[in-house]
Amino acid sequence: MRVPNFERFRRFMQITAFFVCGMIVGSAVYNALKNNIVDEVIHRNFELKDQLETMKKDLELAQQVRKENVIRSVVTIFRHEQGGSDNLDIITEKELKRRLKEDLNIFLGRSIYTINSDAEFARKLLNKKVYDQVEDQDYEVTIRTMLLVDGVLQVWVDAKKHLNK
Repeated sequence: MRVPNFERFRRFMQITAFFVCGMIVGSAVYNALKNNIVDEVIHRNFELKDQLETMKKDLELAQQVRKENVIRSVVTIFRHEQGGSDNLDIITEKELKRRLKEDLNIFLGRSIYTINSDAEFARKLLNKKVYDQVEDQDYEVTIRTMLLVDGVLQVWVDAKKHLNK
């Protein structure tokens, strides 16, 4: 039995190796694109879960206090400075919103006409408050503005990483 000369297959082996390398690179690019899309879906899912939870609580509270002039919900809004290096990721922002909402839930059900003194007190208490162990970081939260419109208390806050002294 004769063994064929491999010089005949050199060109075929080069083409095959080039094709296999192309498949590997192509699958890596496809995987990177797919991971990016999955990451976006996960972030969107967190946002939608947060919105759903907020809407459920608002609906329950609205059914309890339909025709009264009281605060029905608290909305926290994070201010993001353009070009700032301290931008929060969505998971950290959601956790900070949850903790702030727990602290501000004392306003729910209160009359909108007597909120002024309570708002000043809460603002002083929550000014530069440090929330610890949020995604393994400590964050300092500062309330910038509080606005009450149609029974919704909107609170604008700044959050930055807290450096331990």
